[in-house]
Amino acid sequence: MVALSSKLSRRIGLNPASPAAQGIVPRFPAMGIAAVTVATVAAVNLIPAHPEPEGALFWPALVLSLGLLIAPAAAAFRQPKALLRAEHLLVMAPIYWLLLDLLQSAYSMAGISVAEIEYAFIAIGVFVACLWLGSMGRPWRLPSFIRDSVSDDLPPSVYFYLVIVSFLLGMAKFAVASEFNLLEMFQSLGSGRWDAPWARGQLGGWDSFLDHLQYFGYLTSVLTVVVGRRLGWRNWRTIVSAVLSLTMAMFLVQSGSRRVIGVVVGVALIFWILVQDSKLKVKHVFAVMVTMVALLLAMQVMLQYRNVGLTVALSDTSTAEDLPANEYLHVDDNFYRLCQVIQLIPSTHSYVYHGFLVYAVVRPIPRVLWPDKPVDAGFDLTRAVGDKEVSYSCSVIGELYMSLGFFGIAIGGWLYGRLAAMINGVLTQSAGLGVVVIYSIGVMALFSGMRSLLELVLVSYVIVAWVVLARVFRMRFQ
Repeated sequence: MVALSSKLSRRIGLNPASPAAQGIVPRFPAMGIAAVTVATVAAVNLIPAHPEPEGALFWPALVLSLGLLIAPAAAAFRQPKALLRAEHLLVMAPIYWLLLDLLQSAYSMAGISVAEIEYAFIAIGVFVACLWLGSMGRPWRLPSFIRDSVSDDLPPSVYFYLVIVSFLLGMAKFAVASEFNLLEMFQSLGSGRWDAPWARGQLGGWDSFLDHLQYFGYLTSVLTVVVGRRLGWRNWRTIVSAVLSLTMAMFLVQSGSRRVIGVVVGVALIFWILVQDSKLKVKHVFAVMVTMVALLLAMQVMLQYRNVGLTVALSDTSTAEDLPANEYLHVDDNFYRLCQVIQLIPSTHSYVYHGFLVYAVVRPIPRVLWPDKPVDAGFDLTRAVGDKEVSYSCSVIGELYMSLGFFGIAIGGWLYGRLAAMINGVLTQSAGLGVVVIYSIGVMALFSGMRSLLELVLVSYVIVAWVVLARVFRMRFQ
């Protein structure tokens, strides 16, 4: 039985010697495909004849959500840590990014037909079914530069120096923009997202190079957990690391980008769960629940105050009264925008084919090096619906549909499944903590990548930041 379990672990891309890998082995892809297929059919048949009113799509969204949860829940029943497998988090991601607003009756579906809503539910089902298919089989081999970065674990004390360096590099974006005026930097924390010295226009210039430095700052939270794990939570280096991590988070929060702070906290939380030596206990589950609730509340506050700034909102009563109320948990109106994309393409706009992929991949290249870099994928939903000075997201499923319809969704779902399998394969490298750091970043990149392919590309740069730091410090301390 032990030999069979070890053989199974190796077959699906896990290293039985890794404590983190031991907890995420259970998975049921066939069950997942069957469940999402049945749930999609049921959800489509539950769509009412008049879907426009708020709450009209509650039951279809609930049925599809339960269908998405069945296979991950079955795996988690056998081993709670299995919920953190890359494909399990990806399968559950549409619930957050697309269906949560419908479950909360957040908005009406005015101007959207029943057929377009049906296609939107089918699009989610097709993506998830193909994702399960892509996650099966032998995972793709990791790039050598990532494998080398986790070939050997670093000494415990080195992780503290990694926190300091990642903090300094991450803060460089804010320090340079403020001309190293520390007073101005911290005063700007309470300003609106577009009023700080480091705010820039959509296209940017030479200052866009500074944006790449903040990806090093994303590492401070998870590295703080590493330091606490290796040196003890009461050790002075752990306390210093925590202070630096919180400071970095404050500056990232000022940008108003909720998904950024979600990634930073999510990476640290996933790492902390995976490195627990024993099975998860009640205290661990309680800590996770408290952290997630606190994160969601913080993201709500960010949404409410990000345009005016926390300082102005708290000092000006009239301004605070004009802010939108938190009547429900705001995500994005991705489902509504997905329906609009289906409505417009290909009836009034043609497919963009490879346009969105090119636009996402070249996004990190500063425009000063490529003045003619694409400004969009060939289709802009905001302009198409006649709105200005806002930006709409439609999830990666919408982006895949605008690329090549349902065929594009099927290909994209399969590719996301292959990437999930590859991320799971990270845990075959060694039993060191560096492997779990890479894995935690990778699964959060995929989860945030459900919002947009751009997010997948940009968050993946945090892995590059880790590789750079790990290689430099390994050469220094070898």
